[in-house]
Amino acid sequence: EKEFINLLNNVRVNEVSEEDLIALNARSEFSENELGDSIILATHNAIVESTNQTKLSELEAELFTFEAELTDEFPSKLHPTNQHLSLKVGAQIMFIKNDIGVSKRYFNGKIGKISSLEEDSISVVFEDESIIKVEQSTWSNIRYTYNAATKKVEEKIIGTFKQFPIRLAWAITVHKSQGLTFEKVIADLGNAFAAGQVYVALSRCVSMNGLYLKSRINRSAIK
Repeated sequence: EKEFINLLNNVRVNEVSEEDLIALNARSEFSENELGDSIILATHNAIVESTNQTKLSELEAELFTFEAELTDEFPSKLHPTNQHLSLKVGAQIMFIKNDIGVSKRYFNGKIGKISSLEEDSISVVFEDESIIKVEQSTWSNIRYTYNAATKKVEEKIIGTFKQFPIRLAWAITVHKSQGLTFEKVIADLGNAFAAGQVYVALSRCVSMNGLYLKSRINRSAIK
């Protein structure tokens, strides 16, 4: 969409015209039935955590908690998802890595809903009604050192983290959304504070029609 690309470029370099703002803020008017499997992109962790926990608590299904397996050194700030991952049937989730299998059933950023849960099993349904069973993934904490003798950088795994490669995703932070692509985005940018934050959020969406604004964007929010 050339018009959307041009608008995004204007936001990126902070040369937004009055026409751009009018077109952008027109996306703040929408009905709930348009949203489908949309994801909220918010500026602050507190908003994201509150949104996800509120939505989870509203589901009447049984709560399951899946514990990650950790070995050696893997500090909490590096955890790719929750060490204690709490889910219910009906919860909206996002995959946080690509499926490395032959079928490539999911990718980093793909949205789905929990369709069934057991003590050691998770199934996810997508908007096209296809269902997959999710296996656990393992992440490695790698330390890099330079070997003067071989003149090469060497890798050493100093810890691992094993968990299902998903996270609750009614909402995620704009920061965590970098590099991801979504069909439908609800951008909550009323408290945008960082340079480029508005641009990153808006450009996660594949089309103007899939973009919804929780509040109007003022010129001052674009940095």
